Amino acid sequence: MEKKRSSANALTPIGRVLETIIERCRSDSSGGILHLVQVWDKTVGPPISDNARPFAVNGSLLLVHVSSSVWLHQLRFLKTELIEKLNSALPGGAITDIKFKVGRL
Repeated sequence: MEKKRSSANALTPIGRVLETIIERCRSDSSGGILHLVQVWDKTVGPPISDNARPFAVNGSLLLVHVSSSVWLHQLRFLKTELIEKLNSALPGGAITDIKFKVGRL
């Protein structure tokens, strides 16, 4: 017969578990990808953040997944402006290039 879980064992929300795992797997030297996602959302605003999300950082290169080829094309035109906005919100001007790729958000 299976033991019932006691109420003394607190359950951890899956979101918190996933954040911890993602932070360990994909982090940069200044706070990790989760910090960058938060900065991204505040910096670029809802229309872009609804259709594009930082996926990984490799040195000073930011890989961003976008929802469609249309968004990929549009964001390429905004790349310089996005880099400037992100670097003004990040310590040390960490991003020098952004690569956009159609992928899961």
